Amino acid sequence: MSLSNDIWEIPAQITDIEGLDAQGRPDPAYAQALGLVPARTGMRVLSTLLELVVALVIAVPGTIAGTNLVLLSAADPAGLLARKDLIWILLPLIVSYALMLIYTIVQLILHGLKGVTLGKAVAGIRTVNVRTLEKPGFWRGAVVRYLILAVSFLVPLIGPLLVIALSPLFDAERRGRGWPDRVAATWLVDVRRGLNPYDAKRMRIARKQITTEVHEAAPVLPSLATPTDRDAPAVYVPTGRFSGGVVGAHRATAPTPSSSGASAAAPAAPGAPFAGVPSLATPASTPVGAAGSAPAEAPSMPAPAASAPASTPVGGFAPPTASGEAAWQPPTIAPVEAPAASAVPTASAAPAGPAAPAVPVGPAASDAPRAVLVIDNGERVEVRAATLIGRAPAAGPSAGAGADASTGSATGEGEVQLVRVPDETRSVSKTHVAILLSGRGVVAVDRGSTNGSSIVREGAEHPLTPGHPAELRAGDVLRFGDRSLRVEQA
Repeated sequence: MSLSNDIWEIPAQITDIEGLDAQGRPDPAYAQALGLVPARTGMRVLSTLLELVVALVIAVPGTIAGTNLVLLSAADPAGLLARKDLIWILLPLIVSYALMLIYTIVQLILHGLKGVTLGKAVAGIRTVNVRTLEKPGFWRGAVVRYLILAVSFLVPLIGPLLVIALSPLFDAERRGRGWPDRVAATWLVDVRRGLNPYDAKRMRIARKQITTEVHEAAPVLPSLATPTDRDAPAVYVPTGRFSGGVVGAHRATAPTPSSSGASAAAPAAPGAPFAGVPSLATPASTPVGAAGSAPAEAPSMPAPAASAPASTPVGGFAPPTASGEAAWQPPTIAPVEAPAASAVPTASAAPAGPAAPAVPVGPAASDAPRAVLVIDNGERVEVRAATLIGRAPAAGPSAGAGADASTGSATGEGEVQLVRVPDETRSVSKTHVAILLSGRGVVAVDRGSTNGSSIVREGAEHPLTPGHPAELRAGDVLRFGDRSLRVEQA
């Protein structure tokens, strides 16, 4: 029975809090590595004074009405209740204290859930839990902290000066945590000079950047393609995959005697069979059944020599010698006479037909860039081929593939231009967006990035669908992650 209970027992879920040292205390180095910056003392004092001024402005009408009420009651206590304008005397007091109550509750709720108040929003400060770096909580993070601040005002001038302005200077961790922050386990950070802890996306990226080991360069893998140089040493030779033209194992070609008797090791054409294996393919230059074409020359077979002795076998072995061993002799090959020139029709003997029209050769492609891109860091990129933009771009199988949906033209694989854009927050993917050439100009294609891409044109933002090209025009702004570029020429 105890065994079954142990099997079905579900352990309690334990939340792992990052950024704590061995003793369970918050590590300032972890928060600094995330990009969190402590709030300065001057901004903390400014935030508190601003909230206090707003509270005093709300309380001024009530204070005046209350003072007037006290004076009237002291002068004529019996006639105070009989006054017809008593309601107008009490109305400013009631409204003022009602607004003060609403102001205090809203401040507490915003501080507990979002870590922000009116003064902190103006000063660019946010409050977080010092352990979890998340919202401080309503009761301890907001109510307890404001109670300590309110108690400090019981001693005019000295109490607020000591608690708000001077106590953060005694923080041993140098993070500006005063006495109210120590009791409430809170910490005030500057979101204008550092990372905003309530930006969930950026916090997630920052935490992954610390805990995850990132490999910028991809490992170099061996290529399975057939090398261009056929005489290079083979590194990887797949078996039985050389005839389909997909992956070919190369072989070094043997020296072939030329017509002049000199040997030349001419590399075989791509896709040709191995050396020593006869090709069964019909040459492309000799059409089958074409009139006037030269017949294929049959291989010459060695004819028996007339002068060979009758005792010599056909295989070329002489009779045994005196030592009892048969000596090998090369067979004698009779010379083969070439047929008469009139007997064999040649290509030159074919009747001369009308000359084929010359194919006009167009001018060479212009070296002018198809587009000029200006990245937000000032870098200028001239697009002359397929361009991949990202944090660490790499050309893949579809690096140069793209199509123009309107014209139907496509750019095939070819030269690829890699543009590396540094991004410390890692909002830009390794290969984020591709700028491809099309029939009408250039198009942008999102490469399935994590944070997406969009085109801003005439004040309107148009998100890009991954894998679908979108035309770029001069003046467009292409956003990819937290970075952007402007199209100056397209």
